[in-house]
Amino acid sequence: MLNDILQSIGILLVYFLINPLLYIGLFAVYLFSGNRVKKERLSFHTRVYGRMADITIPFISAVVLGVIVSMVTVALGLTITLPFVAVLAIIYIICALTTQLRWISPTFVLGVVLLLYGFEPLLRTVEPLTPLYDILSQIPIFVPAILLAIMALAEGFLVRMNGAKYTSPLLERSKRGKWVGIHIAKRLWMVPIVLFIPEGIIPAFSFWPVLTVADVGLQPVLVPFLIGFQQRVRGALPHVPIRTTGFRVIGLGILFAILAVGSYFVPALAVILGGLAILSRELLSYLTKKHDDKLPAFFSSQSKGCIVLGVLPGSPAEKMNIVVGETIVRINGQEVVDQTSFYEALQINSAFAKVDVLNHEGEVRFAKGALYDGEHHQLGVLLVKDDTDLQDSIV
Repeated sequence: MLNDILQSIGILLVYFLINPLLYIGLFAVYLFSGNRVKKERLSFHTRVYGRMADITIPFISAVVLGVIVSMVTVALGLTITLPFVAVLAIIYIICALTTQLRWISPTFVLGVVLLLYGFEPLLRTVEPLTPLYDILSQIPIFVPAILLAIMALAEGFLVRMNGAKYTSPLLERSKRGKWVGIHIAKRLWMVPIVLFIPEGIIPAFSFWPVLTVADVGLQPVLVPFLIGFQQRVRGALPHVPIRTTGFRVIGLGILFAILAVGSYFVPALAVILGGLAILSRELLSYLTKKHDDKLPAFFSSQSKGCIVLGVLPGSPAEKMNIVVGETIVRINGQEVVDQTSFYEALQINSAFAKVDVLNHEGEVRFAKGALYDGEHHQLGVLLVKDDTDLQDSIV
């Protein structure tokens, strides 16, 4: 009995592991993580986080939310077909080719699917498109509509919970030619969702859970849905606008859910939902960027102290609990205002540092710790460099 159960679970995992969506996601992560590391090296001559961080950081939150969402999809008995998954994979690939990570998302992919339903007469009559019509006609239009709403809500919660963790710090020139710091949030969550397919398409055992609806047996399958997110932050601490974005996406998800429920009774609402989902999500990204561009640069040179643009993992600065956005005003009793004074203050005691830190609330706290010897950095903080480049903005 135990062996049979393990075999059934193995079948479920095998179909998860051979799903093309999983490998589309892994390939996308490979590409954008390499691009992230390249840009960090251009700014600081070192990477901030390893490439594996782009898989490990979103992993737990994706799995946890996948369990929660699966409870909803199982309760609703949402049913798809394997050819439908193939259609999703093709659309995901097309979205990935745009190199826009935010388009690798159920909001866009399922939005396109719903719009395809609106071209049903064309799909039915044009011979090369009839296979696509046959695939879509097997699934009621309200199913992808409900999936879109559920995944939009999932995206909003993921952005709020995980989107602002370990953003990538970079340097760029302002309009006045000064160096300023920015943070780039890029995430690709691979969320495992339980859906149903008609019984008999994949092997199963007699005890394996089968849902019967209208005399039709349905088998559970595990499908990895890809949820991409990207946001550039220049005018604030990264977590502030990113969490706001997450809250707004949740709001959109609630609106989508209302339309999705309505599409059960009025199918045309699902097509409207598809177009609205794509346009509203893209408009939200545009308005967020426009608002951020109007703000003064948060990470820039200032008259008193050095603002922390980033902290290298495992560095003395991380062990001192120095965080992004705090301002270091003194080191070893000496005031610091730029990279040069920062470096000189560290040389007062090359083995140990006493640091006065101005926190986010404007209060001074004191930190101290041993420094690294022989590393490419001593304290491990990333600063906004001035025109006199020193030690690649790492001290």
